[in-house]
Amino acid sequence: MIRDEHPRKNARWPNSRGVVYLAFSPRPDTQWSVAIDTYRPGREDYGFAVFNGKYQAQFVSAGIPFKFEGRNKGAGHLVVARPHVITTLRALSTFDHTVLVLNRTAHEGEGFTTEHVLQRQILTNWSDTPWAERFDVVQDEFPVDGGLNSRRIDILARDRQTGDWLVIELKRAEASVDAVQQVSQYLRALGQRDDFADGGLTGLLVAERAPTAVRDEAVNEGILVYEARWPLNLTRVA
Repeated sequence: MIRDEHPRKNARWPNSRGVVYLAFSPRPDTQWSVAIDTYRPGREDYGFAVFNGKYQAQFVSAGIPFKFEGRNKGAGHLVVARPHVITTLRALSTFDHTVLVLNRTAHEGEGFTTEHVLQRQILTNWSDTPWAERFDVVQDEFPVDGGLNSRRIDILARDRQTGDWLVIELKRAEASVDAVQQVSQYLRALGQRDDFADGGLTGLLVAERAPTAVRDEAVNEGILVYEARWPLNLTRVA
């Protein structure tokens, strides 16, 4: 299936900020699997395809030749040259696509040992969160700026009726005032993008502990704050 909202408005030719590309995903509610550039200066066809970096282990197991670009397995891209694209697509049909949503091994024991565990608990139990009545998850690790080194939103959700956006930042243990500013920066950045022109933007910070200074700063910035208790007890504190 063609991924919804691709190519994005701010990347369409002749905009110099990016090239036009089509992205495909196994289902409309999962991240992209493969992206094919449809415009390159001086060339009418594509020279390679870019696959989601979360498939890296499966590419290695299948013996697929690729070039890795990015910071880490979760955020990087797997670049496959044109002669290998068709065989890679055939192999892709046999892959486990759940890595597009949750790219970690199963968590053992109790407690939010990492931010990813907190993220996993929220994503896999979204219907039990205070926001599920209005919002659907759009994507985890959503890139704010574009490019390989983009800042990433932990969870992006959207109101299924109004189209408003919910930006969720997660912090294990105790949140800091800087975390509030981080959410504010995300909101300002998204507010300048064409693809977020429709719908309001709300920021939300989730942490195990939110000190008074964090709550006060969040109120000043208009950001919601929730404290989380294992396994998933979310209480609004600001």
